[in-house]
Amino acid sequence: MILSRMNAAASQSLAVPKLRSYGSTERIPLDNSNNSITVTAALSIPSSARAIIPSTRSNVSVIPSLHTDPPPSFQSSLRSRLALCIAQTFATIISSTFLICVTFWATAVHFYRRIPAWLRPVEPRRFEWDNPQLAKTEKVVKQVYAYAQAVNFEIIDEQVETADGYFLRVHRIVNPRHKPSQHGKGGFPVLILHGLFQSSGSFITSEERSLAFWLSEQGGYQVFLGNTRAVFNMGHRTLSRSDPRFWNWTIKDLAAYDFPALVDYVRDATGYNKIAFIGHSQGNGLAFISLSEGMHPELGEKLSCFIALAPAVYAGHLTESTLFRVLKSLEWNTWRKIFGVLDFIPIMQISYNYVPAKIFASMGYVMFAYLFNWTDANWLPRRKTKMFRFLPTPVSSASIFWWCGKGGFAERGCTMDDTRPTWWTIWTEAGLVSSLPPLSLWSGGKDYLVDVKKLIKRLREKENSVTIMRIEEIEHSEHCDFYWAAESVEWCFFKILGKYKTLDFFVAVSLKFIFPEDIEYTRGNSKKDITSLPSIPDLAPLMDLN
Repeated sequence: MILSRMNAAASQSLAVPKLRSYGSTERIPLDNSNNSITVTAALSIPSSARAIIPSTRSNVSVIPSLHTDPPPSFQSSLRSRLALCIAQTFATIISSTFLICVTFWATAVHFYRRIPAWLRPVEPRRFEWDNPQLAKTEKVVKQVYAYAQAVNFEIIDEQVETADGYFLRVHRIVNPRHKPSQHGKGGFPVLILHGLFQSSGSFITSEERSLAFWLSEQGGYQVFLGNTRAVFNMGHRTLSRSDPRFWNWTIKDLAAYDFPALVDYVRDATGYNKIAFIGHSQGNGLAFISLSEGMHPELGEKLSCFIALAPAVYAGHLTESTLFRVLKSLEWNTWRKIFGVLDFIPIMQISYNYVPAKIFASMGYVMFAYLFNWTDANWLPRRKTKMFRFLPTPVSSASIFWWCGKGGFAERGCTMDDTRPTWWTIWTEAGLVSSLPPLSLWSGGKDYLVDVKKLIKRLREKENSVTIMRIEEIEHSEHCDFYWAAESVEWCFFKILGKYKTLDFFVAVSLKFIFPEDIEYTRGNSKKDITSLPSIPDLAPLMDLN
Protein backbone atom coordinates (compact mmCIF):
# COMPACT_ATOMS: atom_id res chain seq x y z
CA MET A 1 0.00 0.00 0.00
CA ILE A 2 1.23 3.44 -0.84
CA LEU A 3 0.14 6.48 1.09
CA SER A 4 1.18 9.89 -0.16
CA ARG A 5 1.33 13.06 1.90
CA MET A 6 2.13 15.93 -0.42
CA ASN A 7 3.39 19.37 0.41
CA ALA A 8 0.80 21.98 -0.39
CA ALA A 9 2.85 23.55 -3.16
CA ALA A 10 3.10 20.28 -5.04
CA SER A 11 -0.15 18.52 -4.20
CA GLN A 12 -1.94 19.67 -7.34
CA SER A 13 0.80 18.79 -9.81
CA LEU A 14 1.32 15.06 -9.30
CA ALA A 15 -1.09 12.15 -9.35
CA VAL A 16 -0.98 9.67 -6.50
CA PRO A 17 -0.32 6.10 -7.70
CA LYS A 18 -2.90 3.42 -7.04
CA LEU A 19 -2.71 1.76 -3.67
CA ARG A 20 -0.91 -1.58 -3.72
CA SER A 21 1.52 -3.78 -1.82
CA TYR A 22 4.87 -4.64 -3.40
CA GLY A 23 6.16 -8.20 -3.60
CA SER A 24 4.40 -11.53 -3.77
CA THR A 25 3.29 -13.80 -0.96
CA GLU A 26 5.26 -16.86 -2.12
CA ARG A 27 7.80 -17.68 0.58
CA ILE A 28 10.80 -19.97 0.50
CA PRO A 29 12.95 -21.07 3.47
CA LEU A 30 16.40 -19.56 3.98
CA ASP A 31 17.53 -22.05 6.61
CA ASN A 32 16.21 -24.48 9.18
CA SER A 33 14.64 -21.66 11.18
CA ASN A 34 11.56 -19.62 10.36
CA ASN A 35 13.52 -17.22 8.17
CA SER A 36 12.19 -16.86 4.64
CA ILE A 37 12.28 -14.56 1.67
CA THR A 38 9.65 -13.44 -0.77
CA VAL A 39 10.20 -14.11 -4.46
CA THR A 40 8.49 -11.71 -6.82
CA ALA A 41 7.24 -12.95 -10.16
CA ALA A 42 9.85 -13.16 -12.91
CA LEU A 43 8.27 -10.68 -15.30
CA SER A 44 11.01 -9.91 -17.78
CA ILE A 45 13.75 -12.48 -17.42
CA PRO A 46 13.63 -15.21 -20.10
CA SER A 47 11.37 -18.14 -19.24
CA SER A 48 14.32 -20.50 -19.45
CA ALA A 49 15.97 -18.59 -16.63
CA ARG A 50 13.00 -18.61 -14.26
CA ALA A 51 13.62 -22.21 -13.32
CA ILE A 52 16.86 -21.25 -11.55
CA ILE A 53 15.00 -19.47 -8.73
CA PRO A 54 15.71 -21.96 -5.94
CA SER A 55 13.53 -23.46 -3.27
CA THR A 56 16.24 -24.06 -0.69
CA ARG A 57 18.70 -21.90 1.16
CA SER A 58 21.68 -23.73 -0.37
CA ASN A 59 21.22 -21.66 -3.51
CA VAL A 60 21.14 -18.26 -1.75
CA SER A 61 24.42 -16.37 -2.15
CA VAL A 62 24.24 -14.08 0.90
CA ILE A 63 26.16 -15.23 3.98
CA PRO A 64 23.77 -16.32 6.76
CA SER A 65 23.34 -14.51 10.05
CA LEU A 66 24.14 -16.50 13.19
CA HIS A 67 21.67 -14.61 15.36
CA THR A 68 18.64 -16.39 16.84
CA ASP A 69 15.10 -15.34 15.94
CA PRO A 70 12.76 -14.34 18.76
CA PRO A 71 9.89 -16.82 19.17
CA PRO A 72 6.57 -15.83 17.55
CA SER A 73 5.01 -15.40 21.01
CA PHE A 74 7.91 -13.39 22.45
CA GLN A 75 5.66 -10.63 23.85
CA SER A 76 2.41 -12.50 24.28
CA SER A 77 2.61 -12.66 28.09
CA LEU A 78 3.38 -10.30 30.94
CA ARG A 79 6.33 -12.50 31.90
CA SER A 80 7.96 -12.24 28.48
CA ARG A 81 7.43 -8.46 28.40
CA LEU A 82 9.00 -8.09 31.84
CA ALA A 83 11.96 -10.28 30.84
CA LEU A 84 12.46 -8.20 27.70
CA CYS A 85 12.29 -4.96 29.67
CA ILE A 86 14.91 -6.13 32.17
CA ALA A 87 17.22 -7.50 29.45
CA GLN A 88 16.93 -4.32 27.36
CA THR A 89 17.53 -2.10 30.39
CA PHE A 90 20.79 -3.86 31.20
CA ALA A 91 21.78 -3.91 27.50
CA THR A 92 21.09 -0.18 27.20
CA ILE A 93 23.26 0.56 30.24
CA ILE A 94 26.11 -1.62 28.95
CA SER A 95 25.93 -0.40 25.34
CA SER A 96 25.67 3.23 26.47
CA THR A 97 28.75 2.79 28.64
CA PHE A 98 30.52 1.19 25.69
CA LEU A 99 29.59 4.10 23.41
CA ILE A 100 30.62 6.72 25.95
CA CYS A 101 34.02 5.05 26.39
CA VAL A 102 34.49 4.85 22.60
CA THR A 103 33.49 8.51 22.24
CA PHE A 104 35.94 9.66 24.94
CA TRP A 105 38.74 7.63 23.37
CA ALA A 106 37.83 8.87 19.89
CA THR A 107 37.85 12.47 21.18
CA ALA A 108 41.32 12.01 22.62
CA VAL A 109 42.56 10.54 19.34
CA HIS A 110 40.91 13.39 17.42
CA PHE A 111 42.61 16.09 19.49
CA TYR A 112 45.95 14.32 19.24
CA ARG A 113 45.69 14.19 15.46
CA ARG A 114 44.71 17.85 15.33
CA ILE A 115 47.88 19.06 17.07
CA PRO A 116 49.88 19.53 13.82
CA ALA A 117 47.02 21.56 12.32
CA TRP A 118 46.90 23.81 15.38
CA LEU A 119 50.65 24.34 15.29
CA ARG A 120 50.67 25.06 11.55
CA PRO A 121 47.20 26.27 10.61
CA VAL A 122 46.25 26.07 6.95
CA GLU A 123 43.88 28.47 5.27
CA PRO A 124 40.64 26.59 4.46
CA ARG A 125 39.83 26.16 0.80
CA ARG A 126 37.31 28.54 -0.72
CA PHE A 127 35.07 27.93 -3.69
CA GLU A 128 33.61 30.48 -6.07
CA TRP A 129 30.19 28.85 -5.90
CA ASP A 130 30.01 28.81 -2.10
CA ASN A 131 28.06 31.29 0.00
CA PRO A 132 29.74 31.36 3.46
CA GLN A 133 26.88 33.47 4.83
CA LEU A 134 24.66 30.38 4.80
CA ALA A 135 26.49 29.20 7.90
CA LYS A 136 24.93 32.15 9.77
CA THR A 137 21.49 32.29 8.18
CA GLU A 138 20.52 28.73 7.29
CA LYS A 139 18.29 26.84 9.70
CA VAL A 140 19.46 23.36 10.67
CA VAL A 141 16.40 21.15 11.08
CA LYS A 142 15.37 17.48 10.86
CA GLN A 143 12.78 17.98 8.11
CA VAL A 144 13.94 17.15 4.59
CA TYR A 145 11.45 19.48 2.92
CA ALA A 146 13.11 22.53 4.52
CA TYR A 147 16.37 21.87 2.65
CA ALA A 148 14.45 21.36 -0.59
CA GLN A 149 12.48 24.58 -0.26
CA ALA A 150 15.68 26.51 0.48
CA VAL A 151 16.83 25.83 -3.10
CA ASN A 152 13.43 26.04 -4.80
CA PHE A 153 12.47 22.37 -4.80
CA GLU A 154 9.75 20.44 -3.04
CA ILE A 155 9.86 16.99 -1.44
CA ILE A 156 6.85 14.70 -1.21
CA ASP A 157 6.59 12.09 1.54
CA GLU A 158 5.43 8.79 0.10
CA GLN A 159 5.01 5.41 1.73
CA VAL A 160 5.58 1.88 0.47
CA GLU A 161 4.67 -1.39 2.15
CA THR A 162 6.94 -4.38 1.69
CA ALA A 163 5.69 -7.94 1.27
CA ASP A 164 6.62 -8.69 4.90
CA GLY A 165 4.63 -5.75 6.22
CA TYR A 166 7.21 -2.99 6.79
CA PHE A 167 6.44 0.58 5.76
CA LEU A 168 9.22 2.44 3.96
CA ARG A 169 9.56 6.18 3.53
CA VAL A 170 10.24 7.40 -0.01
CA HIS A 171 11.06 11.04 -0.75
CA ARG A 172 10.14 12.22 -4.21
CA ILE A 173 11.96 15.31 -5.48
CA VAL A 174 9.60 17.79 -7.16
CA ASN A 175 11.19 20.33 -9.48
CA PRO A 176 8.75 23.16 -10.33
CA ARG A 177 10.86 23.99 -13.38
CA HIS A 178 10.16 20.64 -15.01
CA LYS A 179 7.66 20.75 -17.84
CA PRO A 180 5.42 17.83 -18.84
CA SER A 181 7.00 15.68 -21.55
CA GLN A 182 5.27 14.69 -24.79
CA HIS A 183 4.65 11.14 -23.56
CA GLY A 184 3.31 12.44 -20.23
CA LYS A 185 5.63 10.33 -18.10
CA GLY A 186 8.01 12.99 -16.87
CA GLY A 187 11.78 12.67 -16.82
CA PHE A 188 13.58 9.35 -16.63
CA PRO A 189 13.34 7.94 -13.05
CA VAL A 190 16.35 7.54 -10.78
CA LEU A 191 16.21 5.72 -7.42
CA ILE A 192 18.92 6.56 -4.87
CA LEU A 193 19.49 4.45 -1.74
CA HIS A 194 21.55 5.34 1.35
CA GLY A 195 24.17 3.45 3.32
CA LEU A 196 24.25 2.03 6.85
CA PHE A 197 23.17 4.44 9.63
CA GLN A 198 22.15 6.97 6.97
CA SER A 199 18.96 8.02 5.21
CA SER A 200 17.66 9.90 2.20
CA GLY A 201 18.64 13.09 4.02
CA SER A 202 22.28 12.39 3.16
CA PHE A 203 21.59 13.41 -0.44
CA ILE A 204 19.94 16.81 0.16
CA THR A 205 22.24 18.75 2.54
CA SER A 206 24.59 20.32 -0.03
CA GLU A 207 22.13 22.95 -1.28
CA GLU A 208 21.70 22.97 -5.07
CA ARG A 209 24.84 20.83 -5.36
CA SER A 210 23.17 17.96 -3.50
CA LEU A 211 23.08 14.77 -5.55
CA ALA A 212 19.26 14.60 -5.54
CA PHE A 213 18.72 18.23 -6.56
CA TRP A 214 21.55 18.26 -9.07
CA LEU A 215 20.22 15.22 -10.95
CA SER A 216 16.77 16.77 -11.06
CA GLU A 217 17.92 20.21 -12.19
CA GLN A 218 20.80 19.38 -14.52
CA GLY A 219 19.57 16.05 -15.86
CA GLY A 220 15.83 16.56 -15.84
CA TYR A 221 15.32 13.27 -13.99
CA GLN A 222 12.52 12.21 -11.67
CA VAL A 223 14.49 11.54 -8.50
CA PHE A 224 13.26 9.21 -5.76
CA LEU A 225 15.17 8.85 -2.49
CA GLY A 226 14.53 5.48 -0.88
CA ASN A 227 14.88 4.51 2.78
CA THR A 228 15.17 1.07 4.32
CA ARG A 229 12.95 -0.17 7.14
CA ALA A 230 12.77 1.61 10.52
CA VAL A 231 14.21 4.87 9.11
CA PHE A 232 12.19 8.06 9.75
CA ASN A 233 10.28 6.25 12.51
CA MET A 234 8.43 4.06 10.01
CA GLY A 235 6.53 1.08 11.37
CA HIS A 236 4.99 -2.26 10.47
CA ARG A 237 1.48 -3.40 9.59
CA THR A 238 1.12 -5.56 12.73
CA LEU A 239 4.29 -5.20 14.86
CA SER A 240 5.11 -2.28 17.13
CA ARG A 241 8.61 -0.83 17.28
CA SER A 242 8.93 -2.12 20.86
CA ASP A 243 8.43 -5.70 19.66
CA PRO A 244 11.72 -7.63 19.15
CA ARG A 245 10.18 -9.22 16.06
CA PHE A 246 10.06 -5.77 14.46
CA TRP A 247 13.87 -5.56 14.76
CA ASN A 248 14.53 -9.14 13.65
CA TRP A 249 16.14 -8.36 10.30
CA THR A 250 19.50 -8.12 8.58
CA ILE A 251 20.71 -7.08 5.14
CA LYS A 252 19.27 -10.26 3.58
CA ASP A 253 15.78 -9.03 4.54
CA LEU A 254 16.51 -5.61 3.05
CA ALA A 255 17.60 -7.39 -0.12
CA ALA A 256 14.64 -9.77 -0.17
CA TYR A 257 11.91 -7.24 0.63
CA ASP A 258 12.91 -3.57 0.76
CA PHE A 259 14.84 -3.25 -2.48
CA PRO A 260 12.26 -5.02 -4.69
CA ALA A 261 9.48 -2.93 -3.13
CA LEU A 262 11.32 0.33 -3.83
CA VAL A 263 12.14 -0.61 -7.42
CA ASP A 264 8.58 -1.67 -8.23
CA TYR A 265 7.18 1.41 -6.53
CA VAL A 266 9.23 3.83 -8.63
CA ARG A 267 8.36 1.95 -11.82
CA ASP A 268 4.65 2.07 -11.04
CA ALA A 269 4.75 5.71 -9.90
CA THR A 270 6.45 6.89 -13.11
CA GLY A 271 5.13 4.45 -15.73
CA TYR A 272 8.61 3.44 -16.88
CA ASN A 273 9.54 -0.23 -17.35
CA LYS A 274 13.11 0.42 -16.27
CA ILE A 275 14.69 2.87 -13.84
CA ALA A 276 18.26 3.90 -13.04
CA PHE A 277 19.63 2.95 -9.62
CA ILE A 278 22.34 4.66 -7.55
CA GLY A 279 23.33 3.05 -4.27
CA HIS A 280 25.93 4.00 -1.67
CA SER A 281 27.67 1.42 0.54
CA GLN A 282 24.98 -0.77 2.16
CA GLY A 283 22.54 0.74 -0.33
CA ASN A 284 24.36 -1.00 -3.18
CA GLY A 285 25.46 -3.95 -1.05
CA LEU A 286 21.86 -5.04 -0.52
CA ALA A 287 21.17 -4.51 -4.24
CA PHE A 288 24.08 -6.79 -5.20
CA ILE A 289 22.58 -9.43 -2.89
CA SER A 290 19.04 -8.89 -4.13
CA LEU A 291 20.12 -9.32 -7.76
CA SER A 292 22.08 -12.49 -7.04
CA GLU A 293 21.08 -16.06 -7.83
CA GLY A 294 18.54 -17.34 -5.34
CA MET A 295 17.12 -13.93 -4.45
CA HIS A 296 15.60 -11.63 -7.10
CA PRO A 297 17.68 -11.97 -10.29
CA GLU A 298 14.64 -10.86 -12.32
CA LEU A 299 15.03 -7.34 -10.87
CA GLY A 300 17.99 -6.78 -13.19
CA GLU A 301 15.57 -6.49 -16.10
CA LYS A 302 13.85 -3.60 -14.31
CA LEU A 303 17.01 -1.49 -13.96
CA SER A 304 18.59 0.40 -16.85
CA CYS A 305 21.86 0.75 -14.94
CA PHE A 306 23.38 0.19 -11.51
CA ILE A 307 25.75 2.90 -10.23
CA ALA A 308 27.54 1.65 -7.11
CA LEU A 309 29.27 4.25 -4.92
CA ALA A 310 31.74 2.58 -2.53
CA PRO A 311 30.54 -0.95 -3.42
CA ALA A 312 29.92 -2.89 -0.21
CA VAL A 313 30.69 -6.46 -1.27
CA TYR A 314 34.21 -7.10 0.04
CA ALA A 315 35.57 -5.75 3.33
CA GLY A 316 38.48 -3.33 3.43
CA HIS A 317 41.37 -3.65 5.85
CA LEU A 318 39.64 -1.37 8.38
CA THR A 319 37.72 -4.45 9.56
CA GLU A 320 41.02 -5.78 10.93
CA SER A 321 41.27 -2.96 13.49
CA THR A 322 41.24 -3.77 17.22
CA LEU A 323 37.63 -2.74 17.73
CA PHE A 324 36.37 -4.83 14.82
CA ARG A 325 38.43 -7.81 15.98
CA VAL A 326 36.72 -7.61 19.37
CA LEU A 327 33.23 -7.28 17.87
CA LYS A 328 33.61 -10.14 15.40
CA SER A 329 34.62 -12.48 18.23
CA LEU A 330 31.23 -12.02 19.93
CA GLU A 331 28.66 -14.81 19.66
CA TRP A 332 24.98 -13.82 19.41
CA ASN A 333 24.21 -14.75 23.05
CA THR A 334 26.92 -12.38 24.23
CA TRP A 335 26.07 -9.72 21.66
CA ARG A 336 22.41 -9.49 22.65
CA LYS A 337 23.34 -9.09 26.34
CA ILE A 338 25.51 -6.11 25.42
CA PHE A 339 23.51 -4.53 22.60
CA GLY A 340 20.03 -5.98 23.12
CA VAL A 341 17.58 -7.33 20.55
CA LEU A 342 15.89 -4.09 19.49
CA ASP A 343 17.60 -1.11 17.86
CA PHE A 344 21.38 -0.85 18.12
CA ILE A 345 22.62 1.38 21.00
CA PRO A 346 19.42 3.40 21.55
CA ILE A 347 21.29 6.17 23.37
CA MET A 348 22.37 7.40 19.92
CA GLN A 349 18.77 8.26 19.05
CA ILE A 350 18.18 9.78 22.49
CA SER A 351 21.22 12.00 21.99
CA TYR A 352 20.08 12.88 18.49
CA ASN A 353 16.71 14.04 19.81
CA TYR A 354 17.86 16.04 22.83
CA VAL A 355 21.47 17.19 22.35
CA PRO A 356 21.84 20.55 20.52
CA ALA A 357 22.49 19.97 16.80
CA LYS A 358 25.96 21.51 16.65
CA ILE A 359 27.21 19.63 19.71
CA PHE A 360 25.69 16.38 18.48
CA ALA A 361 27.31 16.84 15.06
CA SER A 362 30.71 17.39 16.65
CA MET A 363 30.36 14.32 18.87
CA GLY A 364 28.92 12.21 16.07
CA TYR A 365 31.67 13.18 13.67
CA VAL A 366 34.43 12.34 16.15
CA MET A 367 32.89 8.93 16.90
CA PHE A 368 32.22 7.90 13.31
CA ALA A 369 35.56 9.30 12.13
CA TYR A 370 37.27 7.03 14.64
CA LEU A 371 35.15 3.95 13.91
CA PHE A 372 35.25 4.19 10.11
CA ASN A 373 38.46 6.18 9.60
CA TRP A 374 36.63 9.14 8.07
CA THR A 375 37.88 12.68 7.98
CA ASP A 376 36.21 15.92 6.96
CA ALA A 377 39.17 16.90 4.78
CA ASN A 378 37.02 17.08 1.64
CA TRP A 379 33.87 18.51 3.24
CA LEU A 380 32.60 22.06 3.40
CA PRO A 381 32.85 22.72 7.17
CA ARG A 382 29.62 24.71 7.41
CA ARG A 383 27.62 21.67 6.17
CA LYS A 384 28.69 19.24 8.89
CA THR A 385 25.87 20.06 11.30
CA LYS A 386 23.31 19.54 8.53
CA MET A 387 24.82 16.18 7.61
CA PHE A 388 24.37 14.89 11.14
CA ARG A 389 20.71 15.85 11.23
CA PHE A 390 20.25 12.65 9.22
CA LEU A 391 22.92 10.49 10.88
CA PRO A 392 22.75 8.08 12.61
CA THR A 393 19.40 6.44 11.91
CA PRO A 394 17.94 3.44 13.78
CA VAL A 395 19.34 0.05 12.76
CA SER A 396 18.50 -3.34 14.24
CA SER A 397 20.98 -4.93 16.62
CA ALA A 398 20.73 -8.12 14.55
CA SER A 399 21.76 -6.19 11.44
CA ILE A 400 24.90 -4.76 13.06
CA PHE A 401 25.66 -8.26 14.36
CA TRP A 402 25.53 -9.47 10.74
CA TRP A 403 27.98 -6.74 9.73
CA CYS A 404 30.34 -6.91 12.73
CA GLY A 405 29.65 -9.98 14.86
CA LYS A 406 30.68 -13.63 14.77
CA GLY A 407 30.40 -15.16 11.31
CA GLY A 408 29.42 -11.84 9.73
CA PHE A 409 30.79 -9.50 7.10
CA ALA A 410 33.80 -8.30 9.11
CA GLU A 411 34.95 -11.85 9.87
CA ARG A 412 34.22 -13.41 6.47
CA GLY A 413 35.35 -10.38 4.49
CA CYS A 414 32.45 -10.55 2.05
CA THR A 415 28.67 -10.07 2.01
CA MET A 416 28.17 -13.25 -0.02
CA ASP A 417 29.58 -16.75 -0.16
CA ASP A 418 32.84 -16.24 -2.02
CA THR A 419 33.23 -19.98 -2.62
CA ARG A 420 30.26 -20.07 -4.99
CA PRO A 421 31.30 -20.21 -8.65
CA THR A 422 28.97 -17.35 -9.65
CA TRP A 423 26.63 -14.86 -8.02
CA TRP A 424 25.06 -13.01 -10.92
CA THR A 425 25.67 -15.33 -13.90
CA ILE A 426 22.58 -17.40 -14.65
CA TRP A 427 22.59 -20.49 -16.83
CA THR A 428 19.68 -20.67 -19.27
CA GLU A 429 18.84 -22.74 -22.31
CA ALA A 430 20.02 -19.84 -24.44
CA GLY A 431 23.36 -19.60 -22.61
CA LEU A 432 24.74 -17.36 -19.87
CA VAL A 433 22.64 -14.41 -18.71
CA SER A 434 23.79 -11.75 -16.23
CA SER A 435 21.24 -10.75 -13.61
CA LEU A 436 23.07 -7.44 -13.10
CA PRO A 437 22.16 -4.47 -15.28
CA PRO A 438 25.02 -2.44 -16.84
CA LEU A 439 27.27 -1.65 -13.90
CA SER A 440 29.29 1.42 -12.91
CA LEU A 441 31.72 1.11 -9.98
CA TRP A 442 32.99 4.16 -8.05
CA SER A 443 35.62 3.79 -5.34
CA GLY A 444 37.62 6.14 -3.14
CA GLY A 445 41.38 6.08 -2.91
CA LYS A 446 41.09 6.75 0.83
CA ASP A 447 38.18 4.43 1.57
CA TYR A 448 39.35 1.71 3.97
CA LEU A 449 35.96 0.22 4.80
CA VAL A 450 35.32 -1.65 1.52
CA ASP A 451 37.62 -3.20 -1.09
CA VAL A 452 36.42 -2.66 -4.66
CA LYS A 453 39.53 -4.22 -6.20
CA LYS A 454 38.49 -7.66 -4.99
CA LEU A 455 35.07 -7.11 -6.54
CA ILE A 456 36.63 -6.16 -9.88
CA LYS A 457 38.82 -9.25 -9.74
CA ARG A 458 35.76 -11.42 -9.07
CA LEU A 459 33.88 -9.84 -11.97
CA ARG A 460 36.81 -10.41 -14.30
CA GLU A 461 37.45 -14.03 -13.31
CA LYS A 462 33.99 -15.45 -12.49
CA GLU A 463 31.28 -13.03 -13.68
CA ASN A 464 32.45 -12.05 -17.14
CA SER A 465 28.88 -11.95 -18.47
CA VAL A 466 28.35 -8.71 -16.49
CA THR A 467 28.45 -5.51 -18.54
CA ILE A 468 30.79 -2.96 -16.93
CA MET A 469 30.23 0.64 -18.01
CA ARG A 470 32.77 2.34 -15.81
CA ILE A 471 35.40 1.73 -13.16
CA GLU A 472 36.34 4.98 -11.48
CA GLU A 473 38.67 5.54 -8.54
CA ILE A 474 38.70 9.03 -7.06
CA GLU A 475 42.12 9.43 -5.53
CA HIS A 476 41.25 11.67 -2.58
CA SER A 477 37.73 10.39 -1.91
CA GLU A 478 36.78 8.77 1.37
CA HIS A 479 33.79 6.52 2.01
CA CYS A 480 31.02 9.16 1.84
CA ASP A 481 32.72 11.80 -0.29
CA PHE A 482 30.85 10.83 -3.45
CA TYR A 483 28.04 13.10 -2.28
CA TRP A 484 29.41 14.89 0.81
CA ALA A 485 32.67 16.26 -0.61
CA ALA A 486 32.66 19.95 -1.49
CA GLU A 487 33.74 18.98 -5.00
CA SER A 488 31.54 15.90 -5.45
CA VAL A 489 29.86 17.54 -8.44
CA GLU A 490 33.17 17.83 -10.25
CA TRP A 491 34.42 14.47 -9.05
CA CYS A 492 31.60 12.14 -9.97
CA PHE A 493 28.16 13.64 -10.68
CA PHE A 494 28.91 13.64 -14.36
CA LYS A 495 31.64 12.91 -16.88
CA ILE A 496 32.24 15.18 -19.87
CA LEU A 497 34.87 15.57 -22.55
CA GLY A 498 37.76 17.83 -21.64
CA LYS A 499 39.09 19.28 -18.39
CA TYR A 500 36.98 21.08 -15.83
CA LYS A 501 37.40 22.81 -12.49
CA THR A 502 34.23 24.66 -11.49
CA LEU A 503 30.52 24.33 -11.99
CA ASP A 504 30.52 27.62 -13.94
CA PHE A 505 32.23 25.82 -16.81
CA PHE A 506 29.39 23.34 -17.08
CA VAL A 507 26.70 25.97 -17.09
CA ALA A 508 28.32 27.47 -20.17
CA VAL A 509 28.45 24.25 -22.20
CA SER A 510 25.66 22.51 -24.06
CA LEU A 511 23.23 20.52 -21.91
CA LYS A 512 23.92 17.39 -23.91
CA PHE A 513 27.31 17.18 -22.20
CA ILE A 514 26.13 17.49 -18.60
CA PHE A 515 23.75 14.53 -18.53
CA PRO A 516 25.28 11.74 -16.43
CA GLU A 517 26.76 9.44 -19.04
CA ASP A 518 25.94 6.13 -17.38
CA ILE A 519 22.22 6.86 -17.02
CA GLU A 520 21.85 8.42 -20.44
CA TYR A 521 23.70 5.67 -22.27
CA THR A 522 21.61 2.86 -20.84
CA ARG A 523 18.12 4.31 -20.46
CA GLY A 524 17.08 3.60 -24.04
CA ASN A 525 19.08 0.45 -24.69
CA SER A 526 18.78 -3.17 -23.75
CA LYS A 527 21.89 -4.93 -22.49
CA LYS A 528 22.34 -6.73 -25.79
CA ASP A 529 22.41 -3.36 -27.59
CA ILE A 530 25.29 -2.04 -25.49
CA THR A 531 28.12 -3.27 -27.66
CA SER A 532 30.60 -0.40 -27.56
CA LEU A 533 31.43 -0.76 -23.88
CA PRO A 534 34.79 -2.27 -22.87
CA SER A 535 34.85 -5.83 -21.60
CA ILE A 536 36.00 -6.66 -18.09
CA PRO A 537 39.52 -7.69 -19.15
CA ASP A 538 39.91 -4.30 -20.85
CA LEU A 539 38.78 -2.41 -17.77
CA ALA A 540 40.62 -4.41 -15.15
CA PRO A 541 44.09 -2.94 -15.87
CA LEU A 542 42.73 0.48 -14.86
CA MET A 543 43.27 -0.60 -11.27
CA ASP A 544 45.95 -2.67 -9.57
CA LEU A 545 44.12 -5.85 -8.61
CA ASN A 546 46.95 -7.39 -6.66
